[in-house]
Amino acid sequence: MTADVGHTHHGRHGVWTVVLQHRFAVLLCALAVLLIGAPLVRMFRPGTHPKLADLVIPLLFAVVLLSAIFAVSRTRTTEIIALLLAIPAAVFQGLQTWFATDGFAIAGHILGILFLGYAIVLILKFLFVSHQVSSDMICASLCVYLLLGILCALAYSLFYYLDPTSFVFSLAEDGGSGVIRFGGERTFIAIYYSFVTMSTLGYGDIVPTSSLARTCAALQAVVGQLYLAVLVARLVGLHISHSAATSAGGPNAN
Repeated sequence: MTADVGHTHHGRHGVWTVVLQHRFAVLLCALAVLLIGAPLVRMFRPGTHPKLADLVIPLLFAVVLLSAIFAVSRTRTTEIIALLLAIPAAVFQGLQTWFATDGFAIAGHILGILFLGYAIVLILKFLFVSHQVSSDMICASLCVYLLLGILCALAYSLFYYLDPTSFVFSLAEDGGSGVIRFGGERTFIAIYYSFVTMSTLGYGDIVPTSSLARTCAALQAVVGQLYLAVLVARLVGLHISHSAATSAGGPNAN
């Protein structure tokens, strides 16, 4: 009996160790589910209860926040700061969806932006102190890019709440002023516009009109391109450095 208990404990510890080693892969999966789930909510919403359907996005966003906390909480201090920002952000997002109150939405957006910005800084710190290319490092690099896109989607939604004329939709079916809201069925619009801007596709179907929206769009496009350039240079440099060290050390080098 004692041996069985010890074996079970050892097995659980082993699983937890594996999860810790792939914490950024967990976050990447959570982000992928949010990005895929956002348009599906809009697609299937007419056949379900609107309020319940709209709660799917806050739940998926909460999963992303929890995954990000798990990924970046390396010390007690970072864990406490992450929890103080993420938990209220998730709660306000849920309250806004259920009660449709702009005050809850604005508070949730601001806290969400602060938390995602904090998480991005911590992951970047991890990336630039790593000395070897690994699968976890690649996942962390992808997470930064996707988190930046989600952060800007929240920012665009916040701009809409502050000024509903911040965006204009050029497509005829959208009829002029566009609605960009993160947290409900329009979440996929905010995410779509954010990533289209960051990748500099510039389809022109959504046009920023306010000063804040235009400034954020321009900064996002520049930061997105610079990040990719710096990231590729960093990964290539680490790979070359590791290959050179391995060659110099001979066949038995680690």
